[in-house]
Amino acid sequence: MINAVLVDDEKNALEMLEWQLQTYCPQVTPLALCTSADDGIAAIRNYKPQLVFLDIEMPHKNGFELLQAFADPSFDVIFTTAYDQFALKAFKVAALDYLLKPVDADDLKTSVERFEKKIHLRSGFKEQLDILLLQYKQPAGQTGKIPLTTQEGILFADPQLIVYCEAASNYTYFYFTDKTKLVVSKTLKDMEEVLAPFGFLRVHHSFLINPKQVKRYVKSDGGYIEMGNAAQVPISRKRREAIIELLMK
Repeated sequence: MINAVLVDDEKNALEMLEWQLQTYCPQVTPLALCTSADDGIAAIRNYKPQLVFLDIEMPHKNGFELLQAFADPSFDVIFTTAYDQFALKAFKVAALDYLLKPVDADDLKTSVERFEKKIHLRSGFKEQLDILLLQYKQPAGQTGKIPLTTQEGILFADPQLIVYCEAASNYTYFYFTDKTKLVVSKTLKDMEEVLAPFGFLRVHHSFLINPKQVKRYVKSDGGYIEMGNAAQVPISRKRREAIIELLMK
């Protein structure tokens, strides 16, 4: 069984989430339903849950302020939020789970299943939370840099120094102007959403490029793009005309 605490200033949302958990995720036991961050802090300290379902926007004290009351959280978090699409990218960068309101039953089941799979792998949660808080306070578009999580820690990278990205299953390789290479534990699709505001283009199912680092387009060998670091990046046949047009601009 998974012991949980639910925190949301909307009583109806709390009761609905409790019902959904009882109906679709019976392995989760709600120990407390809290309508404020302070009540949530007290319940978490009292019950020591494995999982907290946490609303972000609450009066007086928000969900992030609740988390900051715990120096090293011993619980995992699934955020419940009505945030806009830009803010949701912060969750994806940090690799933390979230549910959009109104909560969909299938999404809820998927989130709980993900938690069950990683229940014994909590070492990176504090690091993920730090990234999320950074993104929340200073979105990438304002800081000019994006946080990239690696095995060694977090690199705050200038997107303009990224030449291109390459998919590798659930990981992404980053290639930089100084010839360095970095492995990030995020999919290329996730990174595409993060880098799109900086003008990056998906030119192939396995490649994402920085247009400012493009040197030339070569028609031979099926067509490819030569980057500033001399790398040859294939270009999708279906996307070729549209991508070349964008590059010409």
